[in-house]
Amino acid sequence: MDKRKIENISLVIPCFNEPENIPLVIEQLKKIVYTSPFMLEIIIVDGCSTDTTPQILKKEFDSLNPDNFKLVLQQERRGYGYDIIAGLNIATHDVMAWTHADMQTDINDVILGLQLYQSLLDDNPSAKILIKGKRVGRPLLDVILTFGMQLCSLFLLRSNLNDINAQPKIFSRTFYESFLKTGSPHDFSLDLFALIQAKRNKFSSHSFPVDFKKRLLGKAKGGGGSLKNRVNLIKRTLKYIFKLRQAG
Repeated sequence: MDKRKIENISLVIPCFNEPENIPLVIEQLKKIVYTSPFMLEIIIVDGCSTDTTPQILKKEFDSLNPDNFKLVLQQERRGYGYDIIAGLNIATHDVMAWTHADMQTDINDVILGLQLYQSLLDDNPSAKILIKGKRVGRPLLDVILTFGMQLCSLFLLRSNLNDINAQPKIFSRTFYESFLKTGSPHDFSLDLFALIQAKRNKFSSHSFPVDFKKRLLGKAKGGGGSLKNRVNLIKRTLKYIFKLRQAG
């Protein structure tokens, strides 16, 4: 049985108004690039930030190796999902991933996810796989809300999707080009869309535990931070779940 060896990965990191966290993320990424057993292509996509984030990114990238680091500066604000797809569109490797730039999700989790991916390929080289994080150590309210969204996807879409917005997401280029490249939502529904596409197209989803840290710097986007943010994310997600159900 032929082995499929993961050697290279393209990692997309979208960011929007993260001036405090960008230097920390870059520092962590540099350590990973130089110590990881995998060859990493890091693609950071700024979603048209309204603060000093673009300037900080450009300054940081002046000293980075262009073989490992690419920067995309969007000229208009289109959304989280749009920014991720923009990064994936210029990715060059056969294994792809995305995660966040808020320091709540550890960049090192990508390496742990890749190791799981490789172990699954060792068992079955022809396996169609999507790897995702499953957050641990979260506040009880967040756990309850996440479980509620899982129940909604189960009853409305007939798909049992756990911890939809956990990071990272890791998958093959084949999965991206066939099921994500076109038709993906531009907002935070991209995570849900990816899991649904995996389920519908018989890709097996495998989760591994990731520590979800408290945000120390900057303001939360999407469904983090305030109760209002969480409620708005739930509303958007439910709206998209009904849209997916109607589309069949």
